[in-house]
Amino acid sequence: MNEDKHYRLRIQKILYYDELPGNFKGDLRRNRSYAGEVWLQDESFQIITPAQISKKATVMIAFQHNHIPEDILRITEIVYKHNNHWHIRNADLSYKHPADYIITRPPPPSMKVCKLFLDLYYDDFGTYRNVYHSLGGVYVQFGNMPARQRKLLKNHFVLGFVPFGGNFNEFIIPFISEMKELEQGKVMNIQGQDIWVIASIGVVTADLPQGNDLVGVLRQNANKGCRNCTTSKGSFTNPNQDVALTSRYHHLTDSEFLLISAEMVNSRKISLGREYGLKLQPSILDELKRERHLQTPQDIYHATAGKIGRLLKLTCDLFSQEGDDDFIKTWRDFEKPKTWSRIPNPISHHESFMMSDYLRLAMIMPFILNRFLKISSLKDKEARDIQQRTEASRINLIKNTIISCWVHVAKTMSMVFKSKFTINSYKELQQSLEEEMIILPKV
Repeated sequence: MNEDKHYRLRIQKILYYDELPGNFKGDLRRNRSYAGEVWLQDESFQIITPAQISKKATVMIAFQHNHIPEDILRITEIVYKHNNHWHIRNADLSYKHPADYIITRPPPPSMKVCKLFLDLYYDDFGTYRNVYHSLGGVYVQFGNMPARQRKLLKNHFVLGFVPFGGNFNEFIIPFISEMKELEQGKVMNIQGQDIWVIASIGVVTADLPQGNDLVGVLRQNANKGCRNCTTSKGSFTNPNQDVALTSRYHHLTDSEFLLISAEMVNSRKISLGREYGLKLQPSILDELKRERHLQTPQDIYHATAGKIGRLLKLTCDLFSQEGDDDFIKTWRDFEKPKTWSRIPNPISHHESFMMSDYLRLAMIMPFILNRFLKISSLKDKEARDIQQRTEASRINLIKNTIISCWVHVAKTMSMVFKSKFTINSYKELQQSLEEEMIILPKV
C-alpha cells in the first residue's frame, strides 16, 4: 500500500520458451514447454496496480508440490543474471515463501490479533579479566519496536545465562516449548481485553561459532563453514562467486540431514557431514518454524569489528621501529572526540580492544596514517611484497595503497551501519564491498 492508501502488487516475470535467452534454447526445453513448462526470471520485482491485472493464472514451482496437474503451468528452472550474463539454475535453488511451510490456527472471530517478531540473541563472553571462562548470554528483543526503542538497554530482555561447560540445548528447552504454543496462537488477557497473540522467531543473532551451532553448520574453520553458503574455505575471497548457486536453502539442508541420519556407520555420518558442511544433527531451534539460513544472518557488528582488528594487526606488523614510534606519537596527538572512551595503545594493547574501539579506530586511521606514513615507516621486505602484489611502478606509492585500504574499510563500515537502506544504498554497498575485497588481499 502506497502513501495514498492504494494497493500495489510486486510481481516477477514468467518467460515462455520463445522469450528465453538464445543460449538456453534447445529441443529438450522446447518439448518441455509444450507440456506447460515456463521459466521464472529472477530479477527485481516489478510494481503494478490491481487495475493492470487481466486474469488469474495458476503457476506451480515443481519442488514445492508433489503433484502438478497436466493443465497447470509449472516452473522447474529459474533464469537469472550473474556478472551481467544470463544463467539458469534448478528451481529448488530458491527460498520458499513462509506461507508455503508455516500453517497457523485462525484467531477466534472478531478478536484483536497481536503478532510478535522475536530476535533471539546468543553470545559467549569472558567473565574474568585474565582467565577465559565463557558465559553464554541469551537475550530476546521485539522486532516490532522502532529502531530507536530497540537500541535502549531496557528493551533487551535476558532469558538467562549458559554457564561454562553448560549445554545450550538443555537451557533453551523451556523457551522452545513456550514458543511452540505461541506459534499456533493463544488468547491472552491484556489490560482487560482478550487478544489473540502469535509470536515467532524472526531472526537469530549470534557470532560465528554460536551462529553456526544454531543453524547446524560446522564451525568456521571447516572447509564449508559458512552458515549461509556452501562455498569452500579457499574460495571465500573469490569476487565472482555465484551466490544463487552456492547459497544454503532450508529444504535442501533438511534433505542433507536426512541423508546423514540414514547412515548406519558413525564414520560415514561424519564424512557426509564434512561433505555438506553440516553437524550430525540439526539445531534444537529447528523445532520452531523458521528458515534456518535466512533467519540466522552473519552478525555484521562482530564481522566488521573482527575485520578491522585483523587489518590493524597486519598494518602494525608492517611498521619499522621508526614507524611504530611515529604512529604512537601521531596517535596520542590526534584530536579525538571528547565523548569517546579512552582507547588502548593500538600497537601494544590492541588485543584488549573492545569492538567499539575497533570501529572508532577505523574512522580516524586514514587521517593518522596520512600524517606520518612514509616509506621509512615500513619494513623493507613487507613494503616490497606489497609493491609486487599491487604491481606498483615505484615503492614510494605503497604508502598510498595502505592508506587507500583503510579508506575503503572506513567507507564500507559507514555504509554497513546506515539506519535506512534504499535500492541505491544496497548497490553502493555491494560496490564498496567488491572494491574492498580487491584491495584487502594486496595489503
